[in-house]
Amino acid sequence: MPEQEQDEQQRRQQSDRGQMLLLVLIFYLTFFSESDAPALISTPYLTASERLGRQRAAHGILNSTNWGDFSPHAHKEGAPPWQEPKYLNLTGFRESDGLAWEDLDYFKDRCRQWSKHAYPPQEGGDEWAHGSAKRTWQNATGTVQGKWIRRQGSAAKYRDNFNLTAVAPGVNWMGDDVDWGWNVTGSHGTVVLRLEEDDTPDSWYRETPQDEKESHTAGVAREISAVATFQDEETSAASFVMQLYGVHWPLQGSMILTTTSEKFAGIFGLPHLTPHAKFFETSQRLLNHTVDETLRERERSRLPDISNPWNPVIEGDFGGTLPRCEYILYLQLHALDHHYTHDKGFMDSSHSIIDDMEWELRYPTGARNTKLPELQMSLVAWSPDCSYYLESKGPPLFPPADGQHLVGVKEEVLLSRVNYSLLVFAFVYAVQVILLKGQIKESPTPSTLNRLSFWSMSMMLLADGLIFSASSAWSVSASDGFHSALLLTFVSFMSSAIGGGLLASIRGSEPERRARDTPPATNTGTTNTTTTAPAPPPAPAVPQTSGTLPPPVTARPPRAPSLPIIVPSDQDIDAEIAENVAAGAGAVPGLGTTTTAPATTTTPTNRPQTAQFAPVIFYFFLLILAIMVLTILSLSWPPRARSIYINTISFLYFSLWLPQIWRNARRNSRRSFSWNFLTGQSLCRLAPFAYFYLYDKNFLFVSTDYTTFSILVAWVWAQLLTLILQNFWEPRLGIPFPRGWMPEVWDYHRILRQDDIESGVVVGLEFLESASSSSSSSTAEGHGHDHRGQLRERAKELRQRGMTLRNVDCAICREEMLVPVVMTGKPDPSWSMADMLERKSYMITPCRHMFHTKCLEQWFRKRLVCPICREDLQPL
Repeated sequence: MPEQEQDEQQRRQQSDRGQMLLLVLIFYLTFFSESDAPALISTPYLTASERLGRQRAAHGILNSTNWGDFSPHAHKEGAPPWQEPKYLNLTGFRESDGLAWEDLDYFKDRCRQWSKHAYPPQEGGDEWAHGSAKRTWQNATGTVQGKWIRRQGSAAKYRDNFNLTAVAPGVNWMGDDVDWGWNVTGSHGTVVLRLEEDDTPDSWYRETPQDEKESHTAGVAREISAVATFQDEETSAASFVMQLYGVHWPLQGSMILTTTSEKFAGIFGLPHLTPHAKFFETSQRLLNHTVDETLRERERSRLPDISNPWNPVIEGDFGGTLPRCEYILYLQLHALDHHYTHDKGFMDSSHSIIDDMEWELRYPTGARNTKLPELQMSLVAWSPDCSYYLESKGPPLFPPADGQHLVGVKEEVLLSRVNYSLLVFAFVYAVQVILLKGQIKESPTPSTLNRLSFWSMSMMLLADGLIFSASSAWSVSASDGFHSALLLTFVSFMSSAIGGGLLASIRGSEPERRARDTPPATNTGTTNTTTTAPAPPPAPAVPQTSGTLPPPVTARPPRAPSLPIIVPSDQDIDAEIAENVAAGAGAVPGLGTTTTAPATTTTPTNRPQTAQFAPVIFYFFLLILAIMVLTILSLSWPPRARSIYINTISFLYFSLWLPQIWRNARRNSRRSFSWNFLTGQSLCRLAPFAYFYLYDKNFLFVSTDYTTFSILVAWVWAQLLTLILQNFWEPRLGIPFPRGWMPEVWDYHRILRQDDIESGVVVGLEFLESASSSSSSSTAEGHGHDHRGQLRERAKELRQRGMTLRNVDCAICREEMLVPVVMTGKPDPSWSMADMLERKSYMITPCRHMFHTKCLEQWFRKRLVCPICREDLQPL
């Protein structure tokens, strides 16, 4: 019955853990989902028909307006009617909406300036006509990053200047005391843009040349979308992410994108934001077709959809509508370097060179591309409702040292870097797997496993679990880098599995944990009955055959065969006896079992090792999940807070050898992990951090930090140096805690004194002879004159320091040992490095026997008894 109750309690605990894990997953999926649609907990404020009706009305205005119908300049007294300001009947484009449209002309001028700097106008031609030659990438799909500065608009805008109820009726806006989102107040920061274009025929508009004239560079338009991440580095504001939609003119290399929300119909008024009539015409025709197709799909859908197809919010809408600053982005691609377009007489056919490079990137044929040009562009971002500008830093307003505008790579190049990096990381983890297998071979017995720190191995296993979780999620969602991510997932799983097995062995081999996990049997009765092994059966009578003599009268009867006693290879007999007693068996198999009365005895059940290690795996899983969620949340933190969090986690992670240093000091143990494992694991675990901290073109676009990485490397090697000093000097060297904090352990490398010889503390010391007298004569036959001279010089040097030189034979290898002994009445000498290494060359057991250090350590790998007297010894 007690066993059944204990099993039932364990099942309840596992069920509770499963329920808690399910709640954590539901919480994570609900509140940290990156869906564009409103969350489940939000209530719709507009019906599907109302939203679709408003979008259809806005599409009609987009289709019916002309260039110049939106001219929101300042009103001038006495001006003729045709010079009066004009507005559109679109949300946010009305005069009553209160946006700072008086700065629209300034925004267009800034766009022209950036384009003129990237493409100087041709002599005698249109300032917006760049010619027929393609001098930049035609597909801007890729990722760029750079720095920006903030410029204030002509009129400051505040929330009190807007009547949101009149701007967007029927929308439940948050309270008046809530600050607007996406509002930048700092003077400088960073931005990351992820651009994506669609090459399908429906997303293109191409103008047909008339009268055999060359088409304008704005005659080709294509849809484009971007995910922009803005970070304010001056204030403590968190970063924000938005999605924008717009138009790209590939021949011109220009792009305009805008946000679209309930209070700003950006995509419907985008053609009126272009800086030229030709751009207005092509963008209007393109958007008339693409917007109409999007609305038709929603009208044909049987299920009502209340979401915004051009929703700028990436993380979803939680329980209400927060007013946010709207943005209009103008991007100008820079021309490629003449090295790629104008060399070797390809001036007239440079467009084909760019087309060939893009075709090779998208559909590789094996053509050799030594180096591809970067994706570079200028940025002007304008918020018409919050009235400020964000401009990229670079020439001509800033020197090249301060910034080169926005620089990045195309998507194909980025994916190639990701795949290559994942393959390198997979190779690093394969090396870690090899090191783990080597360490398992180095620690085959409980005595060697007991030297290893459970927490050092736990920190490594935790990092492997994080990489396995991230790579498995990546391999499920990634389409292009699936094979590389799958390979990394496999090797990280192997590292986690093998490391978990080694961690379970370490946990099971710790004597203090084993004594705590195996409670003694509790007896509730007052009488015990001892049952011994049954008496052996009487020996059978030996029949007498003819031709043989009977046995002598004094001969003893034959003894029954005795059961063999199996001793474990590591000589850890105490652990074997404890396990047998805990399992209800006898201390030694075959010698009888001790039992108690069934009604008054409770025998504890000894759970298997996997069952004891299962809670540890569960806690590891919860910790990995917590770190992943916290890391995802840190992406939106201010730069300083995010940097502190990442550096703190990295520093704690690279403190993985501190628990091993503490365990060596506590157990007075010199050797733990093998040196190959220590150095190899340190290098392998520093390699990914070196990629992100030192390489400025990493695929996550993380800023380099040489100082922090240098500190991490110095910290790791300081721990390794401490382990080296513990091995060659003293395990408790430099420990600042009092000696009472450490358990008393036997010092195998203790200093020998003349008193030990006289009192016989060390067996065999009475047979030592002076190296200056008899040692020289005894070694004359086996050694040369030079060796005897070295012994005399060594003995003379030791006498000056108050020591003598003695010799003794090692009982394991049967070779001679030369041991320095401190004379009577002399203080302990200040050992030099050479003397310390000589002291570490021998070991003295608690049973007063001396051996070579290497000999006894090899002996300890299999047996924890003295080779001479077979007395149990303390592990190293």
